[in-house]
Amino acid sequence: MVPLIDVLMVLIIFFLVTMQFRDLRALNIKLPKIDSAGSNLISNELIVSISKEGDFFADAKPLSLEKLTALFQATSTLPKKPIILVVADEDVPLKHVTQVVDLCRKNGLEDFRLQAR
Repeated sequence: MVPLIDVLMVLIIFFLVTMQFRDLRALNIKLPKIDSAGSNLISNELIVSISKEGDFFADAKPLSLEKLTALFQATSTLPKKPIILVVADEDVPLKHVTQVVDLCRKNGLEDFRLQAR
């Protein structure tokens, strides 16, 4: 009986250690699947989400494209620039994603990543 309990404890610990706890966003966005995607668990990040309708959100707060531009301009003046994490629904037109990427590059925010599942 003791070896069975030992094996069960090892299995339980293994599953708890390997389980992925994800940061769930409040927005209803279905991310596109990328087989080679890595982990995006990073600190000092600014999360820019794009909904199916093309609406922009910064840390779950709705923004217009002009306000997003102003936010990126203000962010570019910080001494430690955050990593921009672009989270777009898989049905979002490519032009909205490229607008955000272009804004990042124009404002010197070269460290940006695209979120996938």
